[in-house]
Amino acid sequence: MFGIGTSEILIILLIALLVLGPNEIPKLAKSLGKGMRELERAKNELRDSIQFEMDEKETSEAKGPEKAGEVAAAETAESETVGNPTSNSHV
Repeated sequence: MFGIGTSEILIILLIALLVLGPNEIPKLAKSLGKGMRELERAKNELRDSIQFEMDEKETSEAKGPEKAGEVAAAETAESETVGNPTSNSHV
């Protein structure tokens, strides 16, 4: 854990106990826990948001060629109807 051994952690906790006192350490631990939960929640929201955007992009890219094909087919059918040599426009 960041190159800190068990003995170093115990010394840090002992100094914190002497500086903060026994009443402040539980409050500090509680606020640290809340902060860590909030950070985890924000991380999960960001990850979900990014995943949603990636899924939306993949979906739109997958539907893009189908829509383009439908438009091209409609234009082809329309041009065949307009350019039909058997039409009565030249009578």
